[in-house]
Amino acid sequence: MTVGEPRSDQAENLTQKPREGGFLGRVRDWFWRGSELSRVRRAHPEPGERSRAFGRRAQTCADLAANLAEPTEPGEASAEGNALESYRQSSYWSLCALLAKTEPTLQPDDSARVWGTLDEALLSQAASSEPRVAGLQRALSAGSFVYFAELSADERTALLPELRKLAQALLAKLAERSAALDAVYQQRAWRLAFLGLLGFCLALTPAALKKVWEARSELSAGKPWRASSKLENGGGCNSPAQQCPESTGFFFHTNEEASPWVEFDLGKERKVSKVVVENRTDCCFDRANPLVIEVSADQKHWKKVARHDGEFTSWEAPFSPVQGRYVRVRLLKQSWLHFNAVRIY
Repeated sequence: MTVGEPRSDQAENLTQKPREGGFLGRVRDWFWRGSELSRVRRAHPEPGERSRAFGRRAQTCADLAANLAEPTEPGEASAEGNALESYRQSSYWSLCALLAKTEPTLQPDDSARVWGTLDEALLSQAASSEPRVAGLQRALSAGSFVYFAELSADERTALLPELRKLAQALLAKLAERSAALDAVYQQRAWRLAFLGLLGFCLALTPAALKKVWEARSELSAGKPWRASSKLENGGGCNSPAQQCPESTGFFFHTNEEASPWVEFDLGKERKVSKVVVENRTDCCFDRANPLVIEVSADQKHWKKVARHDGEFTSWEAPFSPVQGRYVRVRLLKQSWLHFNAVRIY
């Protein structure tokens, strides 16, 4: 951003102090930084067009000084002299820009008055030592291309870092408003990013808690199962596994028969309230239709607790809690039966 240019960020113009007081208003303002932005704008008023024009000249001169070539021959003074004069002009235009903030109609031809506004503290900071302050001040007020070219090589070498430091300090002073606003906008960005991350985590929390609860309350994990039949050379896992490398699409496969089923033994009577059935993943998922879920305490008397009609990828079947040791999923037609997983809660 050019030194002295006002921020054109639309958000800056829209930012106001929070209209609502109280805790929520303060929280919103802490994230949005509206009060801080207002304070920064009051402390650093937006410069006028005249001040911005002087600021652009100061930056151009500093850029020119930084890009000037080093002397190509021993004793060649033109490059250093040009750089010194460009840094001097950069400092002058910066002072004009600072002065024009309070005097929008400033004419820059009164050099004595312009140089008179230079902060002595900045001058002392730029000089390499206290005895050098007077020489630096003389170079600023009396300098020119000819003046610097006629200086001794040692004096030019000593002046160059001093004038560079002064020009850079004045440009930084011109950019104080932009730097202060940028710092607040950066704070806003980080705080809003934190708020977004917090919201994302809160949105994930119910799903994460649900997964943890289901993992802890799953009754079928590690429990033995058996199917009504086993298709010869049809693949599948060995009970109680529901996942195995040799059968990735299903964990059991029955023969084609009337009402095939898969049954789980929970080891003892448990309260059961939900069953999740994941259909075969590689093909033939239309076979698992229609289905019923049944619960029994003795493998003789079965109670139907859920039914599903239609094709599915995953069927989640919640029902009123019921006591039972055995849970079975049964197909209500003649066909093959195969599932990728069955989870009981």
